[in-house]
Amino acid sequence: MTAPILITGFAPFGVLPDGEAAPQSDHPWAADPTALLMDRLAGEPGVVTATLPPLYDACGEAFAALLAEHRPLAALGFAYLETSDYIRLERLAWNRDESPLPDAAGTVRDHADIVPDGPTAYGSTLPVPRVMRELSMAGLPVTFGDFSGGFLGNHLFYRARHIIDCAGLDIPYGFFHMPPLPERAAVLRRFGGLSLDRQELAVRTLVGMLRRALDGIA
Repeated sequence: MTAPILITGFAPFGVLPDGEAAPQSDHPWAADPTALLMDRLAGEPGVVTATLPPLYDACGEAFAALLAEHRPLAALGFAYLETSDYIRLERLAWNRDESPLPDAAGTVRDHADIVPDGPTAYGSTLPVPRVMRELSMAGLPVTFGDFSGGFLGNHLFYRARHIIDCAGLDIPYGFFHMPPLPERAAVLRRFGGLSLDRQELAVRTLVGMLRRALDGIA
C-alpha cells in the first residue's frame, strides 16, 4: 500500500478524548470547521484524516502516534481562526505558548516554551509561492502569516515540525488556519466567512498539489 498523505484538524471544543464533557463546551469554537473537513475527506484514497484533541500536549502526542502508525509521505495540519476570511498559510511556528485562551480542559499557557531549549521557530516545508498560486488559481481567498498565534494551532505546528525533525524524516509539512463558516461569521458580524464546500476545495487542491509533487509531476 502506498504511503498516504496525513491530514489533521482539531476535534470540536466540548468533548474530551475520554468522552467526558469539557469545561469549555460553550466555547465559540465548539463547531470547529476543521473537524467537519476531516469528516468530508475521510476515506479518500491515499489520504488519512484525523481530528486531534484540542488540548496542549495531547495534540502533539496524537500527531506523533499517527506519524508512527501511517508513515505518511507528507502531512497537512489545519486549525480554526475566527479573525479572518482568508485561508492562511502559516510560514512559521514559534516555540511559545502565549495565549490567555484555555484549551478544552481549561488549561491556560501564557509565556511558556513548547519545547524547552528547542529552536526558536520552525518553518513550513511546503513551497509557499506554489501553494499560494494553486489556491489562488482555484478561486480561493488565501494569504500567509509569519505568526501563527500562541494557541493550539501554533503549538501543534511547532510540535509536528519538531517531531519530524528529531526523527530525521523527509516529510513535507504545512499548517493552515481556516476561516469561520458563514453562519459563525454572521454571529461575529465582522466577516463573511467561507463555506465548507470552499474550504473542502482548498484541502483537495492542496492534496492534489502534493500528490503531483510527490509523483514528480510538474
